[in-house]
Formats: sequence, C-alpha cells, structure tokens
Amino acid sequence: MSQANAILEPFVSDLQTAQGFEDLRTMFDRTVGAMGFRYFTYHIVKIAGVGSYLPYVITTYPDEWVNHYITQDYVRVDPIITVGPKRLVPFLWDDIASPGQLEGRQVTLYAEASDLSIAKGMSIPIHGHKGEFAMMSVVPAGTPQEAEKTLSEFRNTLHLLALYYHNHAGTMLIEKSYGGTRKKSVLTARERECLQWAAIGKSTWETSVILHISEASVVFHVENAKRKLDVTNRTHAVVRAIMLGLISLD
Repeated sequence: MSQANAILEPFVSDLQTAQGFEDLRTMFDRTVGAMGFRYFTYHIVKIAGVGSYLPYVITTYPDEWVNHYITQDYVRVDPIITVGPKRLVPFLWDDIASPGQLEGRQVTLYAEASDLSIAKGMSIPIHGHKGEFAMMSVVPAGTPQEAEKTLSEFRNTLHLLALYYHNHAGTMLIEKSYGGTRKKSVLTARERECLQWAAIGKSTWETSVILHISEASVVFHVENAKRKLDVTNRTHAVVRAIMLGLISLD
C-alpha cells in the first residue's frame, strides 16, 4: 500500500462517522498531525446566494490568534484570502507572501504570524460547480527546513485529503449553519450583544460594565450562545455567529 493510500483509506472511513463540528476538527487534526503539521484551517469563503469573505469555520489555530485576526479584520488584507480564489492547485504561502510582495497592514499581519510560527504554510483551493469556494490551509511544525520538507512530501496527499474533507464536511457545515441551525438556534438580543463585544476584544468584566449587567450574567449569556451554536469556547462562538450573520464587525 502506498503512503498516500495508507493515510487516505482510514481517513475517508473515519469521515463517514463524523457527527459534528468537533468530530470534524479532531479527525483532520489527528490525520495531519501525524504527517507533521501543527495547525490547519478549513473555511468556506463563498457560498452561492450567501456572499464571500466568511470567517474561519474549523481551525486549530490558537484562540488568541483567531480572536486577534478577527478583531483586526485581517481577512480584508490577507493575501491568502485574496489570491486563493484565483488558484486552481495548492500553493505555498512563500510564493505569494514574501517580504517584497507585502504592503501596508499585510506587513504587520505576517510579522505577527511569524512571531507565532504560523507564517509558513500551504493553502489548497477548492472550487464548487456553482461558484462556491472553500480553502484548506495547513502549517507544518519544525524548523523552516523541516517545514519545507514536510510540505513537499505531503503536498499531493494533502490535496486529496482536503477534497475528501470538503465533500463531507462542507455539505454538513452548510446544511447545519445555513439551514437548520440559523433558524432553530437564533440568539437572543442579549446573547448577540455579549458576543458582539467579545468580537472586538472586550473581557467579561468590560462587557458587564458596558451592558450594565453582572459578570455572571455575561457568562450565562455566552454559555447559552455557545450551546446554541454548537461550539466549545467563546472564540469559536464569535466566529460562528459572524459566519451566520448574527453579529458583525462593522
């Protein structure tokens, strides 16, 4: 059995048993982690009839970085997001984001990402037949030399993994997020307010002062929102709420 098949066969089998967002996140993280990758991010950039520039859907990036990325609205300047839809095959970040190619806030974005060792990676564009577009991005672990070797060795296998993953996960996420979940789990006004302030970096205490409620009440509303949005922490609740159009950064 080839190396690619040894990775793909159990992965595809496991996909059939995934029941929710956390299963999907854990499954891909386990698979690419064994290949030498530290982080991955899967996001749906465009869905027919919904719009574009949707934030991350499933990611293993540190919560602090995800929250900072959202707060700084880096999605508007990230060259990976800009270039991705124009590509048909996997591309290395170094090919489009070398120091000489960056400008303005992009320089700050990549300087901050570099400090966290997440500025070197690869993205896999996934185009749908109705104009839908999703992207899988991976960040290898190790030294720059080790990272380059990992990316080179698993480039084609990652492409196949991403396509299988999107075929299963994309359908599940779109149906749940844009179908039943948005209708059945609408947040209350107070839950939206708490997540709205969290989205711009306010702490529980700061939110309680702004809304003139107790810290315990803020926690209560955030916990309810997490449960409705089927997430495990506040950062993911913010991301999911933005994705569903329940709150915004405007």
